[in-house]
Amino acid sequence: MKENHRYYWNSSEANYEMCQLKGKSEDDCQNYIRVAFKKSDEELFVCGTNAFHPMCKIFNLTDGTKGAEEMDGRGRCPYDPLHNSTSIYAGDQLYSGTVADFSGSDPLIYKEPMRTERLDFKQLNDPNFVSSLEYKDYIFFFFREIAVEYINCGKAIYSRVARVCKYDKGGPHSYRDRWTSFLKARLNCSIPGEYPFYFDEIQDTSDVLNTALTGITDPIVYGVFNTPVNAISGSAVCMFNISDVIETFMGSFKDQEAMDSNWLPVKKIPEPRPGTCVEDSRTLPDITVNFVKSHSLMDDAVPSLFLKPIFTRISLQSRLTSIVVDNQIAGVKGQYYDILFLGT
Repeated sequence: MKENHRYYWNSSEANYEMCQLKGKSEDDCQNYIRVAFKKSDEELFVCGTNAFHPMCKIFNLTDGTKGAEEMDGRGRCPYDPLHNSTSIYAGDQLYSGTVADFSGSDPLIYKEPMRTERLDFKQLNDPNFVSSLEYKDYIFFFFREIAVEYINCGKAIYSRVARVCKYDKGGPHSYRDRWTSFLKARLNCSIPGEYPFYFDEIQDTSDVLNTALTGITDPIVYGVFNTPVNAISGSAVCMFNISDVIETFMGSFKDQEAMDSNWLPVKKIPEPRPGTCVEDSRTLPDITVNFVKSHSLMDDAVPSLFLKPIFTRISLQSRLTSIVVDNQIAGVKGQYYDILFLGT
């Protein structure tokens, strides 16, 4: 391995001073690279926090000395170097889950020019993004957030998977910069029983992996989950079949008629079905787009494979935080196994 080029990308003096004037530390007011994707054999797309003034550049890999193009990093890259954000480059488009303001109070899932609703806690409620994955016509986002459906009973964190269509072009008229396909569902990683024991806080996922379970190869995602900080200290690994995720998004929607009402399944769903991937989302009727805006949460949770974790761990000293999977490694008897590497 050899170094081909070296490029120094520091924040400007003006951005550095403004960052400190707003109360951030010297360490935070640097430029931390949080997004980096190879666009092609010749181009590298990179975004940095840039002293809480995010910026992106496209570098030419043939000379490596210049940023061929600069662009605003808002919506693409977090302001805070410690913020839990995610991004994926698919179909020559960047999809990101991050925040769009200095204070970190405006979370969004973004693909230029489209985003989730601004400051709408029913769509995103203080999310911590952990990963984003591509599968066929979909982009999936995995995160944990304050559960809006539990607020009347107190505060709880739930794990989520959200989905958007790769070819979503936004809605008609005033919805041209809003997703028409954004939906989300709870992820159920729990030990079953009369009173299930939940591991509610997702920390990381694998990529989508093709794994043979019962002689049939299925698209699988492994996830690492923890218990809340004020509960019994535990971690678990659950498996999810992508077909179960897709099926959940074809199920019932959840709704709350009034602020003090219970969340219940929606009885009447407009046609065409909200959240469906269509050829041109700009032709969707307003009633369908409005429904997605106000009913993005599915009623059912995505079940884990085998309806229980494949691995659990109780420890007062540490919790699991990350996972890497070596997919379908051949054993000595000709069987294939997924090898899991778990970090704390």
